Amino acid sequence: MVTLKEIAEKCSVSITTVSNILNGKSNVSLKTKERVLSVIKETGYRPNYMARGLRASKTNSVGIIIDDLTEFSSTGIIDGIMSYFDENHYKAILENLRFYSKWGNKWYHNKDYEDSVQQAIDEFEAIKVDGIIYVAGHARCISCIPDNLNIPLVISYAFTEKPGIASVEFDDMQAACDMTTKLIKDGHKKIAVIAGTKTNIHTQRRLEGYKKALKEQGLEDCKYLRYANWDRESGYEAAKELLADSKCTAVFCFNDLMAGGVYDYLNEKGLVPGKDISVAGYDNRTMSQYLKPALSTVEIPLYDIGRKSAEVILNQITNAENFKAQQYFVQCGIIERESIGKI
Repeated sequence: MVTLKEIAEKCSVSITTVSNILNGKSNVSLKTKERVLSVIKETGYRPNYMARGLRASKTNSVGIIIDDLTEFSSTGIIDGIMSYFDENHYKAILENLRFYSKWGNKWYHNKDYEDSVQQAIDEFEAIKVDGIIYVAGHARCISCIPDNLNIPLVISYAFTEKPGIASVEFDDMQAACDMTTKLIKDGHKKIAVIAGTKTNIHTQRRLEGYKKALKEQGLEDCKYLRYANWDRESGYEAAKELLADSKCTAVFCFNDLMAGGVYDYLNEKGLVPGKDISVAGYDNRTMSQYLKPALSTVEIPLYDIGRKSAEVILNQITNAENFKAQQYFVQCGIIERESIGKI
């Protein structure tokens, strides 16, 4: 294992300089700091605060790593986290990685993504926060968390297969099942689906929930399905393909943006959502209440996900010996507005 002394020798600086850089106390030149951090990254050096006894006193602070603060889900989750921290006298330090802003929807195929996460973890460890919450931009398996973590970490809005790391998500499948069941109980037997991209985990879970509801209600498996790209334009194109000749009485869109595209198509044809054909969405974005008529949709409990994530990380910090990592699920709700009619 690489030592602090070896890092200092490689960089031709003192051990104190390296230590100060790791602890955010150094006033050395930017060039020296970048050289030291580069060597630390290359060698895989990780300061073991537990072994050195430096974590004996808590700082009452938690680092928050967030994929991108501009994602619609991010602010609600952060608000929930901060609310819980305020009540428990903890402070948060936010690291916004801005992945969507920098690389668009393809950022998770970029190698710099994993490097950015690793660097953020290293920086938080260096300033000795008590724990870290990783707030994901969308549900997925997070695989870039290092195996030799020296600090509690919880993943919010996603999950991991790494042992010893807890995660907090919403129950995607059950929410889709609940919305489909509602449509069926309102008399709809032929329910079209406009899903997201085929390989996306949200798409897969929501489709599983949709099919589960059909089976439970004794209806045939999905015959009216189109995959789209999560945006309004692809929702419009999918609606044009699905609804031109079918006898569907309802359309379940796997997000509100695509539901907006369905509204655009129906408006072109002189049809009214909720009257001529029912439309359901998913997410409860702000736009959903301003569509005409207002959109019935699944509400993702972002604030509750944030509070639960904060609760779990503080529990791990204060009760480390008895803490057992697990996957937590927060239940969604259905917002009933005017876009679903009864038959």
